[in-house]
Amino acid sequence: MSRKLKGLICFSLVFVLSLLIVQVLSSNGIYAQNKESSVTKEVAIDNPNEHIKVTDGASPMIDSITFDKSNIETLGTVFRFTAISRGKDLDYEWTIFKDCDEIYKKEYDEENFLDFNMNELGRYQVLVKIKNENGITKSKLSEEINIILPIRINSVWVNKTGKQLVNTPLSFSVSADGDHLMYHWYVLKDSNVVYDGLLSENNSINYTPNEPGIYKGIVYVKDRFGKYTREYSEELIIYENILSEKEKLEAIINEKDFNSKTNHYVWVDTDKNAAYIFEGENKNWSLTKTMVCTDGKASTPTVKGNFTIGGRAPWLTSYNGKVKAKYKVRFFGNYYFHSILFDSKGKNIVDSRLGQSISHGCVRLSVDDAKWVYDNIKDGTGVYIY
Repeated sequence: MSRKLKGLICFSLVFVLSLLIVQVLSSNGIYAQNKESSVTKEVAIDNPNEHIKVTDGASPMIDSITFDKSNIETLGTVFRFTAISRGKDLDYEWTIFKDCDEIYKKEYDEENFLDFNMNELGRYQVLVKIKNENGITKSKLSEEINIILPIRINSVWVNKTGKQLVNTPLSFSVSADGDHLMYHWYVLKDSNVVYDGLLSENNSINYTPNEPGIYKGIVYVKDRFGKYTREYSEELIIYENILSEKEKLEAIINEKDFNSKTNHYVWVDTDKNAAYIFEGENKNWSLTKTMVCTDGKASTPTVKGNFTIGGRAPWLTSYNGKVKAKYKVRFFGNYYFHSILFDSKGKNIVDSRLGQSISHGCVRLSVDDAKWVYDNIKDGTGVYIY
């Protein structure tokens, strides 16, 4: 190889090496410059113990929208929404949507939180938009919040008498507020479940205890979102049913809806051939008089049901005119309370039998009892024939 060619090769190698050294030194200078110009700051957020590191010149970013989730679905609660974000000199714009409609907007300012009262039922979402000093914006939508009417039990009520006896019906009811409520009732006796009702829209139940003990009701109230609450009734002591005949009859009639336009009520038991006279008012009747009576025979039975006294006369005469009866008092159509039978002149008794089913449909009484009904049981008095 000639000396001239060798010199040219050496020169070329030196030139290339020099270029590489310059490039490396330049790169190191740029890196050092960028490293030195990069400044990391700590920006405080709503929690003073928590910080997010941001870099000057970086695009803004929203990490999350926070709020107190324990308040979700509580109508009328003020929620505080806080935007956890990154960026320099940020401004915040807040928008509230209810059922997909915009209902509130707060223009850009420096506050990274918003207080808002959820005072209407519906589905809410919050949109926050942030903007830095360079006008770069980012936005984020919160999770959905469903505001419903909270379930609230106002009271659980049970009817009772002074001394609640076995086989006396109980009525439990509940007053509650909420959205499309359903009710599930239980009755406990000595802490054991003796009645398990079905989930229904009925806010009341009837239950008749057949044993003595300590009873109480419990109701679970559930809304259409599956939220529920429960409440107990007061405790009731149910006593052994040791009643007189009078007390039993009063208990039976007072558990029924027997109304009268007067302060009397008449109940005829055709099985026992007895007529009972009560005084008082609906649900508070007291037995004052019991009479032996005769009702209709099988071929001409006494009409059954609820009736009202209307009309009276001193005498009733049979269709054929052969017999009469004193002190007729009409309770339905041609059906009367009246005395035992007399002859056509009304002097001699022709049939004094009582306590049997032998009449043509009327209710026969003794002469004294028939006169008492005639004098005391006024028109408008309720009558129950059973």
